[in-house]
Amino acid sequence: MLFDSHAHINFESFENIWKEVLDDCQKNDIWVVNIGSQFPTSKRAVEIAEEYEKGVYASIGVHPIHSHEQENAFDYKKFVDLITVGAGLVPAQDSGDHKGRPYNTNKIVAIGETGLDFFHSAKYFEIQKKTFIEQINLAKEFDLSLIIHGRNSKDGAINCYQEIYKIIKKEKVKNAVVHCFGGNADEAKQFMGLGLYIGVTGIVTFKNAKELQSMVRDVIPLEKILIETDSPYLAPDPHRGEQNKPQYVEYVARKIAELKNISYEKACEVLCANARKFYNV
Repeated sequence: MLFDSHAHINFESFENIWKEVLDDCQKNDIWVVNIGSQFPTSKRAVEIAEEYEKGVYASIGVHPIHSHEQENAFDYKKFVDLITVGAGLVPAQDSGDHKGRPYNTNKIVAIGETGLDFFHSAKYFEIQKKTFIEQINLAKEFDLSLIIHGRNSKDGAINCYQEIYKIIKKEKVKNAVVHCFGGNADEAKQFMGLGLYIGVTGIVTFKNAKELQSMVRDVIPLEKILIETDSPYLAPDPHRGEQNKPQYVEYVARKIAELKNISYEKACEVLCANARKFYNV
């Protein structure tokens, strides 16, 4: 079994082939969580997940690069309705505290991806921070996992991971993953010190990813890693430059097994157990 903990088969690039891709995953025992980046892609992730009895799940949220694009980009009530009612989006009749309320769909397993992204501009920090905290609160309300995106500024002068760390420590975030981790060893240790998982993508297979490979080998315990493709992005070697897909998570697992000097089968066993525990599936 393999578990791609972070994919975007709900995005337009898979519009005509999503079912073919996921049906193949089903045949080959590859489980997938599709991640929303705005409300429409979040809703689409839920719709796709509801097509399958098991093995396909959804995370819903607003990516930090979209947090400033329109007023109220993260509409708390709309996301509550998506959780409690499902992709049909018949508005819930009540409001207020939903904690402990049964979901209409058990296919929503996380909130996100959310977080901070300074790669293009840091001027939206305050709105990104506000939207991040709102999604943290939504995850707490429904006892869901949290998927955190982080990206430093192009010149490296503004560090997203230190800002993320301050926020999640203050907000007492417990069950979260730092997706597609791009920080250093000390930052990885900080996040793991709060109990968080570290997301590892196909980047770990790249020949120039020496720092990440070193961290995976020597710093990040296997039990704290979630493997992900981030499809359609970041295809691993030997498919670098192609459209990524969940099936390629195998190459991530194989590289981690090589770095940890363990069998591929053992790596898969632990990595799948990590994802199932994290998403509670």
